[in-house]
Amino acid sequence: MISTDMLLEFFEDDLGVDIDGIEPETRIFSSGIIDSFALVTLMTFLEKAGGFRINPADVNLDNMDSIARILDFSQRAAQ
Repeated sequence: MISTDMLLEFFEDDLGVDIDGIEPETRIFSSGIIDSFALVTLMTFLEKAGGFRINPADVNLDNMDSIARILDFSQRAAQ
């Protein structure tokens, strides 16, 4: 199961993001913390860590714009 700590570690280690101040509800894409070029890397990480496939229709800000949204989406997708 994907956790907040796993996502923060991924953001820092794989995407080079300064994670200081990132909270579960922080908008990570719409605020520019993470750009769209990192999206494919994030999707690959989520699929591998969560053990599910992401439907392209599910790749949107409602599902991916914060840690809380990513965790909610991941839980639904893994079922």
